Amino acid sequence: MKRSLFGIVVLITLIAIGVISSNTDKRSVDQEITTAQVTGEQEIGINEGNVAPDFTLYSLKGQEVKRSDYRGKVVFVNFWATWCPPCKAEMPHMEEFYKEYADQYDAEILAVNITSEESSIEMVDKFIQDYEITFPVLMDTDGMQSETFATITIPTTYVIDKNGIIMKRLVGPMSKERMIELASSTE
Repeated sequence: MKRSLFGIVVLITLIAIGVISSNTDKRSVDQEITTAQVTGEQEIGINEGNVAPDFTLYSLKGQEVKRSDYRGKVVFVNFWATWCPPCKAEMPHMEEFYKEYADQYDAEILAVNITSEESSIEMVDKFIQDYEITFPVLMDTDGMQSETFATITIPTTYVIDKNGIIMKRLVGPMSKERMIELASSTE
């Protein structure tokens, strides 16, 4: 009985993932059409090769942070939540990269917490303390940035080059090695 119930749960989960995946491309195209703007020769959008949309978010301490303030650096914009197991798995790797290699590669991590999906701000603060995170953690309190960046699955990371161009969109947990590889490919 327990095995068949487990099998049904797994099957339903796989079907849900398939439905979401099939809708992701359509939503990405729709999102690009509605949010893309033409600026000279570069298009603002969420696809590789586009100028990354700018945003202004706040840290837990109330510090205003703009993505565009990091022009001239490789920026990892990482969308995550405290309740997400893959997000929990990647945080130590991201922190190691930040402490050991961010200066070497002139890189920054902007960890955008999808605060609209959290039970409380206190949970986010506790997570930051528990994982000893030192890179900027920003609060997407209304979910607008995760929507703008078409974040359906978390973690999702956008790697933005020193000119503000999206180099890569990655879905799933990051490793320190992968971050080094991506940061060094902009040199």
